[in-house]
Amino acid sequence: MPRFRTLPDVVSYNSLINGYCRNGDVRNGSLVLERLRRRDSNGFIMCRPDIVSFNSLFNGFSKMKLLKEVFMYMGVMLKYCSPNVVTYSVWIDTFCKCGEVELGFKGFSCMKRDGLFPNVVTFTCLIDGYCKAGDLEVAVSLYEEMRRVRLSLNVVTYTALIDGFCKGGEMQRAEGLYTQMYGDRVEPNALVYTTMIDGYFQKGDCDNAMKFLAKMLNQGMRLDIAAYGVIVSGLCGNGKVKEAIELVEDMEKGGLVPDKMILTTLMNAYFKSGNMKAAVNKYHEFIERGFEPDVVALSALIDGLAKNGQLHEAITYFCEVKANDVMYTVLIDALCKEGDFVEVERLFSKLVPDKFMYTSWIAGLCKQGNLVDAFTLKTKMVQEGLELDLLTYTTLIYGLASKALMVEARQVFDEMLRSGISPDSAVFDLMIRAYKKEGNMTAASDLFLDMQTRGLATAVCDDADCSKTSDDEASCT
Repeated sequence: MPRFRTLPDVVSYNSLINGYCRNGDVRNGSLVLERLRRRDSNGFIMCRPDIVSFNSLFNGFSKMKLLKEVFMYMGVMLKYCSPNVVTYSVWIDTFCKCGEVELGFKGFSCMKRDGLFPNVVTFTCLIDGYCKAGDLEVAVSLYEEMRRVRLSLNVVTYTALIDGFCKGGEMQRAEGLYTQMYGDRVEPNALVYTTMIDGYFQKGDCDNAMKFLAKMLNQGMRLDIAAYGVIVSGLCGNGKVKEAIELVEDMEKGGLVPDKMILTTLMNAYFKSGNMKAAVNKYHEFIERGFEPDVVALSALIDGLAKNGQLHEAITYFCEVKANDVMYTVLIDALCKEGDFVEVERLFSKLVPDKFMYTSWIAGLCKQGNLVDAFTLKTKMVQEGLELDLLTYTTLIYGLASKALMVEARQVFDEMLRSGISPDSAVFDLMIRAYKKEGNMTAASDLFLDMQTRGLATAVCDDADCSKTSDDEASCT
């Protein structure tokens, strides 16, 4: 904390608070504000903090997602001044960043109740929050409210909405907003185009993704490394590895160097296409470029080698690095698929396994038909305080159903329900298929009706088939 020879005014204090908070030093920012509140020997506050003081501090808290500190200083602020539009906007932004969108909406309602009208920043923060929470209809209603009150939408508002629709797979609505941007004379930026490209790739629509790439380039925009990463990932994810490599070559000719994400994406794509030599070479390129192997790259390497039958090489790479839980899980899964349970036991003895590692081992044992050891591991999980999840229960049910032990499978299914875990379509399909196979159409029908009640769909049989009882089981089988 600096020492002053003369008593500074509130503007000087605010400059310090703002400077500290902009640099992420909210601790010293808070100390400066506390100094503002300090009283002299007669009990008088020497220099009162104002709304700017608090807004600067709230901004700092928001950037670091410090929700508790925001609440604490809310009460302090009300002793000196009332919140303004900026204050409410920062609060709303903080709530939404911390996943508390409903609190953000309450703040939005409170500011209107207090006679303060939300501005474009306020609306945009809340719209972005609802989009990230997957509640697109509320986001759209806020967008429509903005239009009703004639607030000028900016590119940030549109980007938040378009990103929400793209992540939700609603590309027609996303493109409708893109078109509306031109109607509102808002110029789409590189982020808008990249978001649209990524959205179409995620839907498997490479043609439209490349159409938006062409539009982006026609606008004179240069691709940055993040945009290249999105396109390379999209091409590889849709089996267009050759095009992805050509794009990376063009990128390098333009003076950009591929980052860790791009190299890892290409390595993954080579593994999936069975080109192990190219995949391993890409990993070596990763090292040669000076990148430190991270969890994603190493896990992709070990997983790719293991899935392509090169388990020995995977173990070799595994031994060369400081392994983490993700890598252990990947390797354990591969070993279980190979049936090498001796090596699995050796790995388990060297670490504190989590539920994902246990589930991988249980899955391997179930596929081998070794249900006794699988349930011994289940018991051990519970004893160690690890909660079984949907995947663990599904794995055990699969093991029992594959052995036609449907009484026991139903017991595990019911145990799962009692533990508060909701079954998905895959579990129901598994159970229904097994009941049909043994000719128990009554049990299959009961499960089908349970699925319908839960709003789930099944690929096993349609409503007419599975609603039938054992009297006409032939038509369902």
